[in-house]
Amino acid sequence: MKERSRKLDPEAAEQIKEVMLRRRQELQVRGGGPRALAGSLQEVIASRKIGRVLESRELTQLWCSCVDEEIAQRTKILSLRNRILLVEVADSVLMSELASFHRRNILNTIKKHRPDMDVKNVKFRLNARLGKKNE
Repeated sequence: MKERSRKLDPEAAEQIKEVMLRRRQELQVRGGGPRALAGSLQEVIASRKIGRVLESRELTQLWCSCVDEEIAQRTKILSLRNRILLVEVADSVLMSELASFHRRNILNTIKKHRPDMDVKNVKFRLNARLGKKNE
């Protein structure tokens, strides 16, 4: 096939340049041109806090697999921040028992099930309303 080479007249070339310049300016006003889908999805997940909900469910399931059912019913996972798992406990007796006798076993079980989470400590916080809600 023969390639056709067309030369634009200077007036048409100038019009094309103006159109392209206007489009670039419009894109800048609207926040730029096309973006990667991965970046956009990360923004949506962060803005709607979807990642935190999924992480919370995952932590709750992990917690339930690490402790007895009775303990799981009287506790609630709050968060995992700075490699510290924060757990709400229904009463002070259970909180003392968990902190004194079960903390090391819980940490070892978590590390065995999910080494990627890299939990270094478990802290317990008292919430008396938690016990009343579950009874």
